[in-house]
Amino acid sequence: MRHALPVYLAKSLLDNAGSYFVRDFFSCQERFRRALENYSAQLKGQFYPLQEQEAGLGTDIAYLGAADAETVLVLISGTHGVEGYCGSAIQRFLLEQLGSMVLPDNLGVLMVHSLNPWGMHWARRCDAEGIDLNRNFIDFAHPEPLPAEYDEVLSTLLKSQDRYQEMQKQAEKWGQAEFDRIFSGGQYHYSWAPFYGGQGPAHGRKVIEQVIADYNLAQRHTLVIDLHTGLGPWSFGELISDHLADSAGNAQAKAYFGSAIANAHEGASFSVPKYGLMDYCFHRLMQEQGFFLTLEFGSYGTAELFEVLFSEHEFWKTSPPVSLEDADYQIHRQRMIEHFCPDDVLWQQAVLFKAWQVFTRILDIHSA
Repeated sequence: MRHALPVYLAKSLLDNAGSYFVRDFFSCQERFRRALENYSAQLKGQFYPLQEQEAGLGTDIAYLGAADAETVLVLISGTHGVEGYCGSAIQRFLLEQLGSMVLPDNLGVLMVHSLNPWGMHWARRCDAEGIDLNRNFIDFAHPEPLPAEYDEVLSTLLKSQDRYQEMQKQAEKWGQAEFDRIFSGGQYHYSWAPFYGGQGPAHGRKVIEQVIADYNLAQRHTLVIDLHTGLGPWSFGELISDHLADSAGNAQAKAYFGSAIANAHEGASFSVPKYGLMDYCFHRLMQEQGFFLTLEFGSYGTAELFEVLFSEHEFWKTSPPVSLEDADYQIHRQRMIEHFCPDDVLWQQAVLFKAWQVFTRILDIHSA
């Protein structure tokens, strides 16, 4: 069955794309749950509350389709908090379309809504402990030692007026491989710094590990699409593979999406290989079947990305807000939201259309 874009859906994208993009955590949560209520097929839901934080914050899990489906497509939003505003819009959009479609018996869809709910609520990429969830999937029994050069590199970056250009200079100074070692190794020591990996498993990591167990993902053909924003050209949706180039996971990803796959290890992506990615947790269980891909939507460019992030981290280090209404905080909040979920209808249309392409490509393969 081919899931071509229906005329009514094309018109909906043109006329109503902006209606899916809201910038308040509880509004996203309520709309996601309402979309699930309108979904009439087989459905199982769970809620993983964020303990000791604001009431109602947490991660919603929804499983759609046959409970014993051989293949499970996992769609994750909010790994990086603020990026969840776009991811939530995509999930709700796809849920609406699924209301008029039938999932093949061999395919289940597992939606993870707001994996980092505190970060989404406060419009940050990190969680309440300062942890970047996509650096948290390491063996904390054997942490990386702090590289002697890290303090110098971090201090230089913080003082620079152009953080991205300074990152490039540092990479040239040390050599890319050595710079990656220094910067990645230091990301587990300063909780206020960008890309901090934490000292133990974060809420999001615990949720993912529980979901893997609850839905038996290690014994199933698992396909993961992790929804991200902020890196790459304006509105471009890049399918990033962090599988090793010669791995079964990378081969499977290319079997589904061909040359659209951008492998970070081959230098084909706007991203680069990183330490502690959630991908690696899934790589270990996938073995010879399945793949993990990041669907990354670009916005204002890499230089602006680093500037917004470093400025926001400096603000939280020196003047952490006590409420969402804090005036200085609101300036950084709006900058973060605009970078990671632009208020631009053409950007929003492109995001939803690309997500539809990726989603229906998988449906088509499993409906054949």
